[in-house]
Amino acid sequence: MKDYYSILEIHQNAGEKLIKSQYRKLATLYHPDKNPENVNKFIDLNEAYRTLMNPDSRQLYDLDLKEEGDFKKKQSENKAASYRTRLRDGGNINIEIDFNDDFVNRLKGTEEEDGPAIEKTVSLQRYIKCPDCGGQGREKGTLVSVCPQCKGLGKVKSRDTGVDKICRNCNGYGDIFLYKCKTCGGMARIKKTEEIKLQFDIGELLVLRKTDSVRADNHFISFENNANRKFIVFKGKGDEGVFGGKNGDLTVLVKIDEDILNKKKRNNGFFTRLFSKRI
Repeated sequence: MKDYYSILEIHQNAGEKLIKSQYRKLATLYHPDKNPENVNKFIDLNEAYRTLMNPDSRQLYDLDLKEEGDFKKKQSENKAASYRTRLRDGGNINIEIDFNDDFVNRLKGTEEEDGPAIEKTVSLQRYIKCPDCGGQGREKGTLVSVCPQCKGLGKVKSRDTGVDKICRNCNGYGDIFLYKCKTCGGMARIKKTEEIKLQFDIGELLVLRKTDSVRADNHFISFENNANRKFIVFKGKGDEGVFGGKNGDLTVLVKIDEDILNKKKRNNGFFTRLFSKRI
């Protein structure tokens, strides 16, 4: 695995400004027109720049880099380190919830007694740890051995391209066993539909700008891209992680029409008074 930080000659905590300046300096130095014998270096610079300047791809790359470092460290300590034992984080889930009817009722004053919160029950389909194998992917008591083809890495280099690809012998897990769990088929997770209750504070639903007061607690945080696209993130309520991985998050796109918000502003601070009762 290439070390993009070393390629750009920066530390792993470098910001976008430093990444840009380093890329421009090194790209000028190693441009094929000036340095034709180092074309591969120029290609690596562009690959590193594209990866690290995208927040999503940088996050995934940092995770892979850490996992590879941990794996090499375990190898140096002569410890068995199956790819299967590496972090397997659960995926994030995105849904949209319409709050228009709830706010219309509150504008009419028909739900004031319910307090400054709205509760929603949603039907959520997500992956959970397999209850039969406990998230191990194998039948209880079956023997496990390191995959002889990938040596526990879960990946092998293609003979044609030299690029890492998933090991077909172990399906990328790094270890093999005789009997897979019959319930999950060795995947350690199963998909389940659940009815879950989510509670939303009115004060958070009505935050209009990212610069407004946005509170975070042990249940969820909220933020917003612009005036009419608000997201509330419920930590750990996405897909469940396996093999030591953490749970994913559940992100709710809040749908409230602009005319509802305008009525709220003209309603003599009704929502502000309602929210202040809880503070």
